[in-house]
Amino acid sequence: MTTSLPDLPAIGTLTQRQQRGMDCVFCGIVLTAGTAVDIGGEHFFRRLDMRTRWFPRRCRTCPRRGQS
Repeated sequence: MTTSLPDLPAIGTLTQRQQRGMDCVFCGIVLTAGTAVDIGGEHFFRRLDMRTRWFPRRCRTCPRRGQS
């Protein structure tokens, strides 16, 4: 069974808190240990010719869940 990953917003459109996994990448709500969900898969972005791994997170009850 294949699970579809949500399309992530472009990293340049996110706040620093969203980029660091402190806020949901979709709705921007502040995350806690109990509300944060790691978005699986491998995620990379390029900055200054360096490929960097990214570990985005969303809220457990996100109203958007990757939907625009």
